Amino acid sequence: MATPEIISSPEIEALKERVMQLETRLKKEQPFVSPEKKEEKVKQDIKDYLQELQQIPSTAAPLATRDEAKEIKKFPASQQVGALVSLVFEKGLDAAVSVAKELNNPAILDEFHDILADRYYKELVEKKIIKS
Repeated sequence: MATPEIISSPEIEALKERVMQLETRLKKEQPFVSPEKKEEKVKQDIKDYLQELQQIPSTAAPLATRDEAKEIKKFPASQQVGALVSLVFEKGLDAAVSVAKELNNPAILDEFHDILADRYYKELVEKKIIKS
């Protein structure tokens, strides 16, 4: 079953560049890294990228973002992350990250990062940008 494509071109290019730098660094530091360790490091790098996006200062969130966050807050916690992931498909990563920030819930944000890291990793493998 193929993973739905969730990465837009600028995001895939940024991740591709980061993965290439990470692989170069890993080869120098640890020439014989297990596939599991490599996957763990790549996923952590993706999470770092997502956190960097989250840190980009924004002025007041647009009304649409605040409205989305208000609607998602009504859901049980177990459904909030799913709603954020759906938002990635509908409106893109930047919009979903903005809404996630507006939720002001570190646990939801952390779970959102974990799920996106897994999906981005799978997509990078499918696109043969990284070899698992």
